[in-house]
Amino acid sequence: MPPNLDSEESAMLINKASEREWMATHYPGIERSLFRHNEEGGRSSLVRLTQGAHFPRHLHLGGEEVLVLDGRVAIDGVALETGDYLYTSPGEEHDVVALSEAVIFVSSQKPTPLVNR
Repeated sequence: MPPNLDSEESAMLINKASEREWMATHYPGIERSLFRHNEEGGRSSLVRLTQGAHFPRHLHLGGEEVLVLDGRVAIDGVALETGDYLYTSPGEEHDVVALSEAVIFVSSQKPTPLVNR
């Protein structure tokens, strides 16, 4: 018998675009639609940025994957546009600046604390 996908016991997590909720962050022009927190403190989410929005420099305690779904961003000064992918290794740090309105998918394995300089 196939699993009940509507059951809370299902191993599948579905986040329908038509039901997506965006939450403001502490950073002007940046909103997040959280998909899930993982067991090691990381998370997977969509991040929506207005042009000029800036997410401060932060440290990656685990790996992180970023896929630009729409628009252009600069991550540590490297311009990325729609379709571009970035992997950040554990121990690396960077900031993010929106060069245009943008939507990015971000999946981090562990927390990403801000770097105080």
